[in-house]
Amino acid sequence: MSVVRVAIPLLKGKRKFFLEKGRPWSLAEHVLLAALTKKPRTVGDLAVAGDVPQRLVLEALIRLMRAGWVTLHQESKGVLFSATASGQIVVGDEELPKLAKSTSRWMHFVIDKVTGTLYRSREMPFFEQHVVEKRAARERLVWLKPRDIDAFDDTAGVLATLFEDDEKFLGIEPTAEKLVNRFAIATVRGDNVEGLPPRAPAELFELVKRAASNAAPSPMAVKSPQHEPGPQIPFADRHAPQPIDAVFRPEDLILGGKMHEVVLHEAIQKAKYRIIIHSTFISEQGFEKVQASLIAAAKRGAIVDVLWGENENKTDAVTTAKTIAKVRTTIDTEGLGLSIRLHPFSTRSHAKILVCDDGKLGRLSATVGSCNWLSSGFQNYEASIRFSDPGVVGAVIEQIADLTRGSDRHWTELTSEMARLASDARLQKPPAGEKAKVTLVLGPQHAQFARTARDAARRRMFVTSHRIGPAARPSVILPAITAVHEHGIEARVFYGVASELSAGASTSSNGHPVPSVQPILSPKLHAKILAWDDDDVLISSHNWLSADPGESNVQREIGLMVNSKGIAKAVIDNFDAARGDGGLAAKPDEA
Repeated sequence: MSVVRVAIPLLKGKRKFFLEKGRPWSLAEHVLLAALTKKPRTVGDLAVAGDVPQRLVLEALIRLMRAGWVTLHQESKGVLFSATASGQIVVGDEELPKLAKSTSRWMHFVIDKVTGTLYRSREMPFFEQHVVEKRAARERLVWLKPRDIDAFDDTAGVLATLFEDDEKFLGIEPTAEKLVNRFAIATVRGDNVEGLPPRAPAELFELVKRAASNAAPSPMAVKSPQHEPGPQIPFADRHAPQPIDAVFRPEDLILGGKMHEVVLHEAIQKAKYRIIIHSTFISEQGFEKVQASLIAAAKRGAIVDVLWGENENKTDAVTTAKTIAKVRTTIDTEGLGLSIRLHPFSTRSHAKILVCDDGKLGRLSATVGSCNWLSSGFQNYEASIRFSDPGVVGAVIEQIADLTRGSDRHWTELTSEMARLASDARLQKPPAGEKAKVTLVLGPQHAQFARTARDAARRRMFVTSHRIGPAARPSVILPAITAVHEHGIEARVFYGVASELSAGASTSSNGHPVPSVQPILSPKLHAKILAWDDDDVLISSHNWLSADPGESNVQREIGLMVNSKGIAKAVIDNFDAARGDGGLAAKPDEA
């Protein structure tokens, strides 16, 4: 059997991370402590009462003793365990206080320069180039050429790869240390690839096989062939992340302008420690409406971060920057410049996000949708969706962390702060309720879901967009036409700002039915919705009928795809009712 080595280009680096180590208490440990507050018990008593092995009981008791909540004493019947005074105090808490140790650790990692995947160093053994060149003199070897890959580029990937389940990110030490070039060696025996970690992308396995097929019949030393991997798979064609099983409550569907206004003001008024607002635009009038509430929240101890994303329209960007500068002066006069942080840079994102704590349990929620929170007059028809489930909130805040890195992609202090907040969010207790399937959708990935709607819809397809333009036909209209023709569904498409496409057409020139495309003038439409049948809806910042998100800025648009019983029906029914009520006119210039 032929054997070929393939040299994979890597970037090697190390960073000093600050972390908190210590796993949260389990429900079983909480129950054991509660039992010991009633009366002293032996290990055997607890094992019988809980119908669990004595070994598990003993391990839990050791942890509880280390925390100072349980003590032991010898009696004639054996060793008895009982709750201490401090154990009696904490047992009534909803969750036992987590005992974690703050520490720091150098973490070594590598990034393959073909797919951009981050690995721990031990997952992908590496060599210097001269070592690989020596092997090429005695072994058949192919050099896999690198792509132009952004390194260390995914906050969520960094945290998931480098940290254990019982570790929480606190920060990263700034460094000027550069990443260095190294190589991993994969071995191809027939059709089998050895030497790659199991979680390496399928694309890398395939590229290694292709490279091996170009190997010379004998070792070629410095003349060993090179294999060009070709362009990276477009982000739009990559698989969307796996859905998150998250609790969804119907009251967290936020529809209509006035409901958004109420949600914003209530969230700010309740928050006690954290508020994050990402609004594409910021206007003086929009900020004035919440300024007093934000100042009050800061005086309660809340940290407020205001981010904005306009960048393409230079006039709007300059206007927003001037507004930020003016408002910062006002905040500074209140002595709250360290608490209300209006960041001067553009994130270059069109996303609209609101993150706040609930003011009670410290549970964070994340709201994603169409509303420009700090420039809206709240008269447009808007659509957003809110989650307090830890998986969704953590994922949204990780995207905010990436947005704070700006165009140069440097990991800043604010990035570390947001990453730490995302880690905290992932540890919060989930709310009670029915589970939904939730997928975070970024920029170019929106096109995948238009195709999914085309193929999956069996009764209806529903789209709303603020604007309509040339992007409408390939992105939405053609998939809707296909769904109408192939499945006989009803397809309704609505937009708020008139354009070159005619409205209200119901048949094509050859007599086939086509989607209904209609302008909505009252209430003024600003929502960005894709829904089909009764149970699937994607609520986003993405203008389905006018925007064509590029590959260079995947966080340009952010949305949440939700599969939950009746959610699409609720959205569509609300929209139809708003149309029937007439609604209010609004400014036509929001994006």
